[in-house]
Amino acid sequence: MQDFLNWRTDPLLVDPEPLIPNTWLATNDIIESGQREKIFTANAQFQLYSFMIRKNDFVSGERILQSFPYILLDTNIVTVIRKHSLALAEKAHHYFLNSNYNKSIRIWQQKIISYLEEQQRIPFPLFRLFPSWERFFQGKQYIQFQSARGEGFQLPLFLTEDIAYLVGVIMGDGHLAEYFINIIDNSKEHIENLEKLLEENFQSNIEFFPQKNAQAWNINILGKWIVRFFNFLSGQPINERKYPSLCEPFLFQTDKVMRCAFWRGLMDADGSYKSTILFGSASRRLITDFETFLQQHNITFQNYQQEVFGGITYSVSILGRSRKDFTDLVGTAHPQKQAEIKTILARKINRFSPRPHTLLKEGFWKGQVLAFKEDKLLDGFFDYTKLPHISIRGLGGFLKTLRGTQTQKELAKNFRITQSLVSQYERNATAIPISFLKRFFIQTNYSFQRFFTENQKLTFQSTNSTCVLDTQPNDVLLTMLQGIQLNKNNYFFFIGKQNQLLKDYKKRFCNYFSLPIPKGRRFYNTVLYSFVKEFFHLKV
Repeated sequence: MQDFLNWRTDPLLVDPEPLIPNTWLATNDIIESGQREKIFTANAQFQLYSFMIRKNDFVSGERILQSFPYILLDTNIVTVIRKHSLALAEKAHHYFLNSNYNKSIRIWQQKIISYLEEQQRIPFPLFRLFPSWERFFQGKQYIQFQSARGEGFQLPLFLTEDIAYLVGVIMGDGHLAEYFINIIDNSKEHIENLEKLLEENFQSNIEFFPQKNAQAWNINILGKWIVRFFNFLSGQPINERKYPSLCEPFLFQTDKVMRCAFWRGLMDADGSYKSTILFGSASRRLITDFETFLQQHNITFQNYQQEVFGGITYSVSILGRSRKDFTDLVGTAHPQKQAEIKTILARKINRFSPRPHTLLKEGFWKGQVLAFKEDKLLDGFFDYTKLPHISIRGLGGFLKTLRGTQTQKELAKNFRITQSLVSQYERNATAIPISFLKRFFIQTNYSFQRFFTENQKLTFQSTNSTCVLDTQPNDVLLTMLQGIQLNKNNYFFFIGKQNQLLKDYKKRFCNYFSLPIPKGRRFYNTVLYSFVKEFFHLKV
């Protein structure tokens, strides 16, 4: 007896059983399970059947044939399928068994003939049962489809830079509804460019309109299967809050061009090129993926988080010396941001603020941080050797690795300290003084520059105070410090920032430096005090 394919056992239907939207498997799930052949065919084309059809489609409602996409056929293939309509009907009978459309072989043949002769199209699941169906896709870049109502659209057969870019834009500024994708941006020109890109790739109905009560523009591209296409590529949920699910698609990580295009799309959506190059998101996972991408391309950055409207936003700022490298790597297709990039790149690198003598004339309060002391930098990093009384916590494993074959006893003898103290250093029971590290680095031919490059934030300690500090200047750090006043008796006093609630600024400030939030405005920290006094100009 011949074994017939059934929708429950079809290897191209990626879900193990009928699943509701947003529990469907996406490309990340499939790649992790080692089933890349369900995403791509042998000649690197998209396996569109896996993208568009779900097992849930076979049990959700009685008019299930009308819920499938219809593939448009040319005259030659219509003729071939017509000759084999009985064999195809038998396959359809078995394929749809235990679905919501159980029909006899005779009725299936009548259906198939009607589709071919009257409409010159056929539901995709029926076409998938035709023996040489995959040959139809050869030599094509796009496949033309219709909905049951005759609304036309196309889907691309190959992963392109355009598609990777659009995935990034939609994950940033887009929303997936059941029957359309909405994208919003404050640049009309950018939305018009996206309209052209979507039209070229999908040829579906597109709506373009201004946002009510806001200076922004919207674009909707219509089509249930276009929504599924992007849902499958990105894992971005349909009709649900997206941020808990967002992450970089594994699909792009093996191709530098596609990966950069994806991050370009996200930067064009959620990035900023105004005072600095900044990417922000409510998705911690997405920010972590972005940081990994930057590290792999030797782009230096600073990260921080803040509470906004009851939720947490995570941000990554590209440091000055890496801005040119980042823009060369990722770039932008956003017209407004292209102009902003030119302005940022025209700035002198490591020029983080106006000169101190300029700021002194602008009415800043006494004891306020004005600017970095650039003469106190060492190769672009804060020269912490100027603070020998400060220690660094959490370096036990680093010290143990760097001493190599040298024993604790030998190390203790060389530095005239006890072996017990070396043991405390390596167990992180005691912070390691800067003065010790300086001598240790000389002995091991290890530089502070390398150390700071590999550690962009460190936990410093002095007496009973601890504080997390950056190892190099950046805009975020300077802005954070400009809302405090260095007061008498080595105290700090919270002044706050314009257009920001003081309690919100205090919370952001203490989170940035890992400090307890004081009840009042005054606080004391010897590490931060030494750091500010040594490396910053203050208004006198």
